[in-house]
Amino acid sequence: MAHTETEITAALIKELLRDQPPDLADLPVRLGARGWDNQLWRLGDDLAVRSPWATQSADAPLRKEHTWLPSLAPHLPLPVPVPQRLTEPSERFPRPWIVTTWVQGEPADRAPATRPAESAEAWPRS
Repeated sequence: MAHTETEITAALIKELLRDQPPDLADLPVRLGARGWDNQLWRLGDDLAVRSPWATQSADAPLRKEHTWLPSLAPHLPLPVPVPQRLTEPSERFPRPWIVTTWVQGEPADRAPATRPAESAEAWPRS
């Protein structure tokens, strides 16, 4: 899996929003977080833009999330970002990217497990 970073800036996010979906282009944009595969940009107060920036392996899961999370989210034991819009690759950005709801909090890898037994019990068993 190749790790090739694409430079993503607030200006690029604004340009991409003007193309697809333009109704969100006037919302303020600020960097939320950078992960291994994606960057998260806060979009206004209630939305986020998640854009793959490194490995190509982020594209397929992004599309699956857009397909499945809207129907699964209400049944999960915790709030998750719900996809609102999925964009297609363009000349400006050769990868799909997604607009989701914003979930207030801190990244799970930085948050302490305060009630691990309850969390484990809430997780669906197969």
